[in-house]
Amino acid sequence: MKSNLATTWKLLEPHAKPRVPQLILVALLGAVVGSVQAAVLPMIAPLIELGLFPGQAAEVNGVKLQSPEALHAFFVSVRDHFAADDPERGRFVVILAVCLALVLLGIVGGVAEYAFSWVARLTGFQMVIDLRERVARHLMSLSMRYHGKRRLGDLLSRISADVQITLQSVNIALKELVQEPISACAYLAVAAYTAPKMTLAVLILLPLLAWPLSKFATKVRKRSNKSLDALGHSVQALTQMFQGMRAVKAFRAEERELAGYRELNQSYLRNSMRMVRAISMTHAFTTAFGLIGMAVLLLAVGFATLKMGLFDNATDMFIFVGSIGQTANHLKSFTKALTRVQESVGASERLQQLLSEKPDVVEAAQPVRLAALGTGIRFDSVSFTYPESDAAALHEIQLDVRPGETLAIVGPSGSGKSTLLDLVCRFVDPTAGAVRVDGIDLREVAVGDWTQLWARVDQTPFLFHTTIGENIRYGKPGATQQELEEAARAAGIHEFIAELPKGYDTDVADMGSRLSGGQRQRITIARAFLKRAPLLLLDEATSSLDSESERVVQLALERLMEQRTVIVIAHRLSTIARADRIAVVEGGRIVELGTHEELLRRGGTYSRLHALQQLAG
Repeated sequence: MKSNLATTWKLLEPHAKPRVPQLILVALLGAVVGSVQAAVLPMIAPLIELGLFPGQAAEVNGVKLQSPEALHAFFVSVRDHFAADDPERGRFVVILAVCLALVLLGIVGGVAEYAFSWVARLTGFQMVIDLRERVARHLMSLSMRYHGKRRLGDLLSRISADVQITLQSVNIALKELVQEPISACAYLAVAAYTAPKMTLAVLILLPLLAWPLSKFATKVRKRSNKSLDALGHSVQALTQMFQGMRAVKAFRAEERELAGYRELNQSYLRNSMRMVRAISMTHAFTTAFGLIGMAVLLLAVGFATLKMGLFDNATDMFIFVGSIGQTANHLKSFTKALTRVQESVGASERLQQLLSEKPDVVEAAQPVRLAALGTGIRFDSVSFTYPESDAAALHEIQLDVRPGETLAIVGPSGSGKSTLLDLVCRFVDPTAGAVRVDGIDLREVAVGDWTQLWARVDQTPFLFHTTIGENIRYGKPGATQQELEEAARAAGIHEFIAELPKGYDTDVADMGSRLSGGQRQRITIARAFLKRAPLLLLDEATSSLDSESERVVQLALERLMEQRTVIVIAHRLSTIARADRIAVVEGGRIVELGTHEELLRRGGTYSRLHALQQLAG
């Protein structure tokens, strides 16, 4: 069991260590609550012996009844102090004293219980919020290589469902796994006071309960993991279904998608019920063991009392049996809580797998500061292979990008053009060779410095679900309204925005769905204008637009490209022809490099691509 729970501890340890004082306070408050609960039972003896039935308690069927010595002596001293000469009044004084003691215990216990629950929950929420932020930060640190292969739905399931399950386990661990064992120990202490040898025998038999429970707990953990995996598949299918809603409706595939989603949900149900069966077996065994154990205990107490005089008064026996019974109840609650924590181990393992992903693009230990492009960018014998692929995406790329020039990259689909751009952005690092800026290996440059030097406009514009103004301001968070409007004017989108009822405060909806493709693209161009970066990276920024939108966006891009170093992936002849140089990529290699006219005269790959475009036009 320890080895399984070690996964959860490993996950939460970085968040628990800074809160050791809070955790110690939780344990102390739990000890107070448990001790108060256990202290109630011994109060019954003096209430009966000295208050309610002193004559009867003296002897019942020849058995003398006595309360625990310390409590008996305390209440006798209270009685003698306030009513030494009045037995009737003395009995009332004892009853009043016991009730006042219980009231005091109730106040102390209530305050301790409130503080215990509040501190435990606060600590739990703080730890899990830290965990959620840690997971998000770790995912942000992973390269585009990871994000290109991950499943969004499963990722969302881990961040939401798995973290929530972990929160529940933390709350249980801080409350029930602290309070229940302490309460059980407190009752055991009371039992040990009255019958130490019999209590020792009970302790020796407790491992009989622990062994089968550990077996059930292992099943719970494994089946919980499968259940959460099935939930991840279900969320992935739902995410994909909604993201592809246009395609689903276009092919009338609603029922087909729902049928697949239903099957995944049934798989989740089957795996969940296997886990529930293991949990139910744990609870059933605990209940049966508790009742059977109590029967065996009563038989042993009865035999030992009759044959060996274990108890010489009914009060001690009552306190002992009651204490053991309460111990069993608290251990039962502890077992149920432990089972629920085991359910979370599967979630912890999935989160730990996520956190175990190693970032492959990391900041240098002592990064070089960089403020400008300097002598430009050089691909120095760069090769790159994706981890899941056997074939290299790029082979021995040798290429210079001169300051102030526009370099177009063309080639067939899948030739490695976008990978080249990702290397410049440092979304990925080369497998071999180096990308150098001003002669410095990009891996040695401070990531923040380098990011400030480039702006990128992609084929598919991405807008956040917020206002137009905030989407543009993403390029420069502290930009003024005037800077915002200047960038929008340069991108040719200001007039459109100004005509909207809410202007720059217009919400663009999810993925910018309230705007046309050309409008979304011009907002991303305005974002790039606002950043004022000296290097501009364009990845087929007009390829998905209609002719009219392309013309407007192309004008905005031409303004953006002025007085900047530009690397552009393009297939439109108008963009390519205006480039200072053109690099032709095929099969991951640069097969041609030169101006538009030079490449046409060679009659090679570029000439062929150019002829095909003219024919298509």
